[in-house]
Amino acid sequence: MTRANFRKIEMQGIYANRIERTDKQMKMCFEELECMISEVLTVTGMEEENIRIVTDVYIAQTKRGIGHHDINDIVWRVFRILSGGIKANPSYKKLSSYASMESWDGDNGTGELTCTFAMKRAVHLAGQYGMGLCMMRNSNHYLASAPYTMLAAKSGCIGMIIAKDVPSMGMPGHEGKVVGHSPNGYAFTTDEDWLVMFDGCLAYVSGHGNLNQAAEQGKAVPGWWGVGPDGAPTTDPTALLKGTRYPIGEHKGYAYAILCELLTGVLGMGPILDQTDGPDGLKNNTTHTAIALKADALMSMETFNNRSSLLIDRIRNRAPDIRIPGYRSYESEKTHTKSNVIEINDNLMALHRFLTTKRPADFTYSSLTAMIEAAGIKMPEWFL
Repeated sequence: MTRANFRKIEMQGIYANRIERTDKQMKMCFEELECMISEVLTVTGMEEENIRIVTDVYIAQTKRGIGHHDINDIVWRVFRILSGGIKANPSYKKLSSYASMESWDGDNGTGELTCTFAMKRAVHLAGQYGMGLCMMRNSNHYLASAPYTMLAAKSGCIGMIIAKDVPSMGMPGHEGKVVGHSPNGYAFTTDEDWLVMFDGCLAYVSGHGNLNQAAEQGKAVPGWWGVGPDGAPTTDPTALLKGTRYPIGEHKGYAYAILCELLTGVLGMGPILDQTDGPDGLKNNTTHTAIALKADALMSMETFNNRSSLLIDRIRNRAPDIRIPGYRSYESEKTHTKSNVIEINDNLMALHRFLTTKRPADFTYSSLTAMIEAAGIKMPEWFL
C-alpha cells in the first residue's frame, strides 16, 4: 500500500471503518501501520533511509508483545523531533578509535538511529577483529535493547548493548538517586529458529512502562522495588514513579551499574552520571555502548550454535518448565506475523491526523502540546 493510497483511504473514512476498536485501542495490519509511521516521520523531515531504520526498530520491538516501549511511544519521539529536542537526521562524528574500539558523537539524533549505527559499527569491527565495541555519546532514548542485539545476532555475532541515563536508582539504606538503572540486553543464536535474548535493566523495574501499566490496571507492585517520595517502601506504582527505584540484588546491581556507567559515559567521553556540562560543553546525558563478539571467530558457526543449544538444553534438563529469555518474544512475533494485526492506541491516530492536516510552520511546542490536550492524550510525567 502506498502512502498516497493510505491517505486516500483514511480521508474517505474507509480506514476508520476497517479498524476494530476496543476501549481506546484499535487494530490494523502491519502494512498499514508501517505506512502510517512513514507518513508521520516524513512530516518531521526525516530522510527516507532513516525512516526505514526507525520503522524497522519500532515494528520489531512491537512484535515482541511487551505492551510498553513499543509503537505507541513513537508519539513522544515525534513530539521531541518537531519541537527541536532531538534530530531526525543526525551527522555522526568519530571521536577516537583504537583497533576494535570506536567512540562516536551522535549529534543528538534519535536513539533508534544512533544505536543502529553503533551496533552496525560494532558488528563491522567484530568482522575485522573478532570483537567490536562502539560507544555513542550525545544519543537519545533507544526504545529498547532488543532491536539492536537482534541485529547483531542475525549478523553472526553475540550482541550486547548498554544505555546510560541520569541517576534514577537508589540503594537501600541511602537517600536519593545515586546511579542510572542501566538498561541493557544481549542476544545470540542457537540451533533453534529463535534468538536467546534478554532486554532489561539493573533496577527491579525499568520505570515508566511497567509502572504506568500497573497504575492503569490498579495493580500493586512488590514493596522491595523501591520507595515513594517520602522515602518509605511502597506498593503503589504511582508513588514509585515519583520516588526511587532499587537495584536488583541491592549492592550487586548497584555495583554492576557503576561498570555500565564506566563503559558508557566514562569511556564514551560523554557526561558522567549527573553532569550537566560534559566534555566540549556537551549537555546531552545519554550514551550507548554496543558490543559485538564474532560467534564463529574461535569455532565454526555450526559448532557455536551446537554448543549454545547444549547450554539451553542442559538448563531445561535441570528445570523443564523454566522460561528461556527470548522465547516468549519469539512466540509473540510468530503470532503477530501470522495474524498480521497489531493493536495501537488512539494517541498514534491523533498524531497522524494532526500532522497530515497541518503545515510544518504550525509544529511548535505549544501547538503540539495543544494538539495532545485537545485529543485527550495524557502526557506522561517522564516527558514533562
